[in-house]
Amino acid sequence: MPRSRINGNFIDKTFTIVADILLRVIPTTSGEKEAFTYYRDGAI
Repeated sequence: MPRSRINGNFIDKTFTIVADILLRVIPTTSGEKEAFTYYRDGAI
């Protein structure tokens, strides 16, 4: 779930890309994906 804008340094951008890949690869429910998305956005 790409965000409309990605701010931050190289580490933040890399974390966002890796998190997006993990969301697609790991079998999870839609609720878990939504929770992880909120966590990821808060961590950045």
